[in-house]
Amino acid sequence: MRRLGGRTSPAVLAAFALFAALLVSAAPAQAAPARPGGKANWVVSVGGLNTAAANNYRNWVRLGYYVFAGDGTVTTTHWNWAQRDQPTRVDAVTADCGGNVPECTVRTVDGFAGNPTGGYQGTFRYADDGRLVVTWTKDTAGKALTRPLTEYWNLETGLASGGAARITSPSYYGAYGRDVEIPATGEFSDYTATFGVGYGSNASLGRDSRATMKQLVTDPRYNAQPYRGAYVTTTASSADPDTRVGIVERQGTGGMWSFGDTANPWKVCSSGSCMGWLQPNTSCNSVDKDRVRYIAEIGGGRRNTEEYWCQSLAQGKPCYKYNSHPRPMLQVIDDSGRFQGWVGVEAFTHVKTSTGLPDSEWISGYWGVFDMVSANLKPKLPA
Repeated sequence: MRRLGGRTSPAVLAAFALFAALLVSAAPAQAAPARPGGKANWVVSVGGLNTAAANNYRNWVRLGYYVFAGDGTVTTTHWNWAQRDQPTRVDAVTADCGGNVPECTVRTVDGFAGNPTGGYQGTFRYADDGRLVVTWTKDTAGKALTRPLTEYWNLETGLASGGAARITSPSYYGAYGRDVEIPATGEFSDYTATFGVGYGSNASLGRDSRATMKQLVTDPRYNAQPYRGAYVTTTASSADPDTRVGIVERQGTGGMWSFGDTANPWKVCSSGSCMGWLQPNTSCNSVDKDRVRYIAEIGGGRRNTEEYWCQSLAQGKPCYKYNSHPRPMLQVIDDSGRFQGWVGVEAFTHVKTSTGLPDSEWISGYWGVFDMVSANLKPKLPA
C-alpha cells in the first residue's frame, strides 16, 4: 500500500469506504418473522395472578387485542383492572328475557363499556424452542417504556380446520384444583404476568365480525354444542376466616349445556342485546341451587360481557345487587367468520351488602383469566 508521509492515501481510504458500503448493501436483509400461525388478529386475556403470600393481593387482569404485522411488529389495545383499585360493577343492559329468567340489569366491570384503557407497541420473534416471544417497548403513543416487557407464549396452529391458532402461558391448562404451577419470572414473562390465553385468525376485529345473541341461541352452527375451557383464578383456600389464605386455583368454564337446549334454552331479551338463563342444580350452597346467568353485547368490536350469581343470594327479591361474578369477554372468530367462543377475565371486587361499596376484603375477590370455546379449538380439558 503506497503511503504519503506515513499516512494512507485519501484515495485509498475512499476506495475502502466504497468497498465496505457495497458489502453492506449486498448483504441479504433479514426476513421478518411470520405472523403466529399465519394469523394477524388476536383476542388475548392476560393476568398477573399469584398467591397472597407472594403478592399480597396485588392481582391484575388485562383483556384486549393483539395485532401482528408482516414487518415483525405487534400492537395491543386493552382494558385492564387491578385488585387494589377495587373496580366496581356497573349497569350495562336490562335483561328482559321472559320466562323464568329474572328481569335484572346485566352488569359489567367499570371501564369495559368505554374505549380501551391501555396498550403497547412492540416486536415479536420466535425462540429456538418455537415459542412466540413478544416484547413490548412503547406505549400506545409511541413513548418508550421504562423497561421492555417480554412474554413467552406456547403456540398451537391448525385449529378449527386451520382457521384459528392459540397462544397460552406455560401452565394455563392442567388439572382442576389447587395444584397450579405458577410460572417463575422469565418462564412466561419478565414482569408480573403469570397466566394468559389467546386465539387468533384473520377475521376483522370490528363489530361486524361479532356473533349476535340471537345467532348464539338460534343458529344451528352455534346453539347445539357446549363451550368449555379453563379458568385460572385467585380465591380463598376455605370458608373458615381463621385459617383461610389466598391461593390460585384452576377450574373449568362452561359445561355440557348448550345455548339452544330444547328443554331449557337461553332466552334472548327483547332488545336482542343480551340473553339470560336460569341454570338448574348448580353448586350454589343453598336449598335453592339455581344460578342466574346473563351474557350481553357491549360497546364495539368483539366485546361481550357475562354476569352470574346464585339465585338464593337475592333472598326472595328478583335481582341480586352485590357480589355477582362480572366477566368481560371477547369473541373468538375464525378465518371463515364463524363464532368459536370467548376469552375473558374476571375482576371481582367484594362489596358490603349493607352499602354496596368495596370493603377491601381482598381474600374474597376473584381475579382470573379464562377461555370458553368450542370443541373445534380443542381446549385441553382434564379427563
